[in-house]
Amino acid sequence: MKKKLLGLFLMGGITFGAMAQTTPATPATAKAGWKAEKSDRKRIKEGVKTGELTKAEAKDLREDNKGLKNEVKVAKADGKVDKAERRVLAKDQSKFSKEIYHKKHNARKRA
Repeated sequence: MKKKLLGLFLMGGITFGAMAQTTPATPATAKAGWKAEKSDRKRIKEGVKTGELTKAEAKDLREDNKGLKNEVKVAKADGKVDKAERRVLAKDQSKFSKEIYHKKHNARKRA
């Protein structure tokens, strides 16, 4: 009985160890970037729906968002996003978020 339990325990440990090695680590910044990108898309969509954004403004914002996503892709290309790259990406994300705010709160309304 003890040998059986020990065998099951070891098999579970080996299996868990193998899973831990094959699962790629996802940095917290990648998760945060994805959440910010998803949030930005939602803000743009809601802005069009409520009339705060014109279709042209929304199109410009979506293009800018694609550019930001491309920046992230380039930063991740070497498999590692270093501190300087993270700083630049965070700054650009913040700037983009402010751009959404300003376009949603300007005097232009959707016709």
